[in-house]
Parts: sequence; structure tokens; C-alpha cells
Amino acid sequence: MIITKIKGGLGNQLFQYAVGRAVALHHKVPLKLDLTIFETYKLHNGYRLDQFAIQADIATKNEIINLKGGNNALFSALRKAGLVKRKSYFKEKRSSYFDANVFENKFVYLDGYWQNELYFSDIRELLLRELSPISLMNDSGCVYLERIKNSNSVSLHVRRGDYLKLKNIGVLDVDYYMKAVQYIRKNVEKPTFYIFSDDLEWCKRHLGFVDGCIYVDRTQNEIDDLKLMSFCQHNIIANSSFSWWGAWLNQNPERIVIAPKGWLLNDPGSSNVILPDWVKF
Repeated sequence: MIITKIKGGLGNQLFQYAVGRAVALHHKVPLKLDLTIFETYKLHNGYRLDQFAIQADIATKNEIINLKGGNNALFSALRKAGLVKRKSYFKEKRSSYFDANVFENKFVYLDGYWQNELYFSDIRELLLRELSPISLMNDSGCVYLERIKNSNSVSLHVRRGDYLKLKNIGVLDVDYYMKAVQYIRKNVEKPTFYIFSDDLEWCKRHLGFVDGCIYVDRTQNEIDDLKLMSFCQHNIIANSSFSWWGAWLNQNPERIVIAPKGWLLNDPGSSNVILPDWVKF
């Protein structure tokens, strides 16, 4: 049995599910999810994988303890200090770096963010099916979808919100988006830009150079936004796991994906999250 810890927002949850699914399939054992953090975690709309056709059950507290070890404060502190080690507990050593050792054990608790496609690239076709939202979009979302399908659509995602307070991530500047838009215009005939953001008012004030763009402001939730981004022909993403998945789920074989070359501040290795065929600015 594989248990993967689910935490963070939707983009992080998708990475955690994908690596867990890959490891479970490798060993032909069931995948279960540890959702205990959401008993107290109130950010990012909570647990969201129930909106997808995932193949995993919820782990019980006993199952979690059996693989992870004790869950009290003392045991957790000893584990973090490296004084207690269990072969059945696998903690990600460095974000965005692929570690093949994650596939060694068929009874393991996975704890990390796993932001590297190498973990699950072999099961892409399966994940494309399982990570298709099962919830229905509202009427406005359906209108956006129809427009997106019938144009040279380009999603443009701006992440601000909580990033303004996180010093290790950083907010992308206007120059990045200007370069990305210019690249698209040189390589795509008559593109239509669909702007997704948690701060559309900022976008309207600062992205005036994106002529004829459509601000996506009438969807019901981030699940709809993710689906709409994935149906765009091309994607301009932020340094955000959310828009990363919007681009990864895009099935256009001729897609252009533009990503920031610096994913996290002061961590060059974090750019491992960006796929080799994506354009970096």
C-alpha cells in the first residue's frame, strides 16, 4: 500500500496524487490519501481532489501510523531531526529534484510536493483521464469553453494573492508577461488571450498591452479555471503549480507553453519543474 500526504492548494494536491499513483502502479498496490492536515488547514479551499476521477481511497489513522510512525509532537520532532528512521516513511529531500528511490518500497508513506514530471510522465495518458474534472461548469464557464475551443486561445495566468507575502517565491513582473505575449504573437496567428488570476483588478491596470484579451471572471471555482486553461491551445503560466497543471493537461500536440525561468527565488534547481520543450523567459 502507498499513502501519499495531500497538502497545499489544488496544484500541489495534483502533484502529490500523480506521484502516489505512479508509485502504486509500479508496485501494483492500492493508493490511499492522508487528508488529516485538512482538519485544521483552511487555505486554498481545502481538499479538492474529490472533484476529479481519481483512483484512491482515504487512509485510516491506523494505516497512516503503521507506515509513517507515531503522529505525536515528540515522534514528529525526532523524525525531522533524523533520530527516528523508517523505511516506510519517505520524505522528499529537495523540491523539484527527481529521486528514483521513491519507487523502491511498495509499503511507503510519501511526504513532499514532488514537482517534477519525471515521477509520472510514463502514466500521462492515464492521468489525463483521471485528472479530468467530474463537476459540471456553470453557464458562464460553458460560454468561455466554447469560445476557447473556437479560437487560437492562449491562457495567461497571473498569481498574486498569497505570493505577495511569501518571500521565497516571488511575484512575476509585467516584463515577463510582455515578453511572453510578444512571443505568442510572433508564433501564433490571431491569438486570443484569456486572463486567469486571483487579482484581476491588478491585471486590468497593468496588462493593457494585451489587446482584445478576455478576463475570465465568471467561473464558479478554480476547478473550472483549470479546465478552461487546459482547453486553451497555448499557455502562459505563472510560477504556480496551478497553472503548471493547466498547461500539462493541455492535449494540443502543437501547444506552446511559456514559463518563468526562475520558479522560486534563490533556488535555481526549482526550474526542474519546467518541461524541456517549454519556452522560458
